[in-house]
Amino acid sequence: MKVPTPPQTYTPVAEAQRNFLIESADRQNRKINADVEIASSKLILTSPNGSRYSVVVSNAGALSTTAL
Repeated sequence: MKVPTPPQTYTPVAEAQRNFLIESADRQNRKINADVEIASSKLILTSPNGSRYSVVVSNAGALSTTAL
């Protein structure tokens, strides 16, 4: 996120635009002590040796991985 340089003098419009940018970017962040839901994206984990795996769940709740 790149916040625009503030104007020389305060304006409510510029402040509102800046706040909107910050709030929009903040909604994209994961929060501590909050559930994480991934619907249309993939969950990709990296092992200690650098291998990457996609994790999926079946309708029965079984987890499986696929090497990437």
